[in-house]
Amino acid sequence: MPRSEIPQETPLTHGGRRQRREQQRKAHRRLQRRRLLVALPALIGILTGLLYFALSMEREPVARLEVPTVGSGQEDPTAGLQMGSNPDPRGSGAATGATRVETELTEVKAEPLHSELGQIARAHPATYGVVILDPSSGERVAMDADRRFLAASLNKLPVLMTLYRAAASGEVDLDDEISMQASDVQAYGTGVLYTYPVGRTMTLRECARLLIKESDNTAWKMLDRYLGRDYIRAELYRVGARSTEYWLPNTTTPNDVLLMLEKISDPSYTTPDLSAEMLDVMTNTAFEDRLPKPLPEGTRVAHKIGYYGATFADAGVVFPEGARDARDAYLIVVITDDTSELVSRDAMREMSLATYRILSEPAQTSTKDARDSREQGS
Repeated sequence: MPRSEIPQETPLTHGGRRQRREQQRKAHRRLQRRRLLVALPALIGILTGLLYFALSMEREPVARLEVPTVGSGQEDPTAGLQMGSNPDPRGSGAATGATRVETELTEVKAEPLHSELGQIARAHPATYGVVILDPSSGERVAMDADRRFLAASLNKLPVLMTLYRAAASGEVDLDDEISMQASDVQAYGTGVLYTYPVGRTMTLRECARLLIKESDNTAWKMLDRYLGRDYIRAELYRVGARSTEYWLPNTTTPNDVLLMLEKISDPSYTTPDLSAEMLDVMTNTAFEDRLPKPLPEGTRVAHKIGYYGATFADAGVVFPEGARDARDAYLIVVITDDTSELVSRDAMREMSLATYRILSEPAQTSTKDARDSREQGS
């Protein structure tokens, strides 16, 4: 009988089955490699596009400021403390004939003020750093004013003064625009900008206003990026605030903060208009519950607060009612640590009111009256 022409399937041995599985695995691997080679160009294209997008988001069409060369000398903190004439550093104009409250810190008043501040500190247990300065008399009262504290949002003062100093020198224009980048968004703490979409554009002036009035952390990041941290640090060093560690570890001293307030309120540091604008930005902020709270109506306080953890601070330039310019003001810095917000707030209010009360008490000899007499030629 003839054999069938159809090939007969023969059973595979154990070795044959293993060989077939190996061949199948090799074929599968070759298929995967071919698929990868096909997909790789597309993947590279996608990654390249994402990288380009990220880089384009980080680019800001602004002129970066060159970090100035700082010599070993220190700018005289009292230079230019004539404070220039500025009829309304608070933006509300003192009316002719309005009540004028004179405040002055003299050597005679310094001792009772220091004593009362100490009593307040003992009544509200905490670690304190306090300094008060009368620019007219040059007299100051201090309690541990060289102690280092966490700066918290007081670190926005160096940004403000450096930005306006750069504007005064022509390095920046406050009407130039800046756009919020994804890396600027600080969705924590104080501020409102983080609630807006990335790409929001505003002027440098508007950003500075949010920086101080709302203590906006995103505005801080935007201006910090714009100016550059080395540029801000160089300016702090130049003016003599050399105990301040800008940003990390973000520490400062009451004396350094006082120096920042002196520069902001001194028209010769920027210009009379720019100094007045900074003081206006610092007035009527979203945080008026510390130094300004207990003071009489008509008193204006250009100030900046800060708080983080157990550290609380407020630092400001106090303009009594009827003050004509920054020479009629006094400067006060209070920083507390190792305490609660409630204790700190009560202590700041009491220290603020005690300072105002003692400085506004009539003195036998007034430096301000003597100055006024000289100006009137009598």
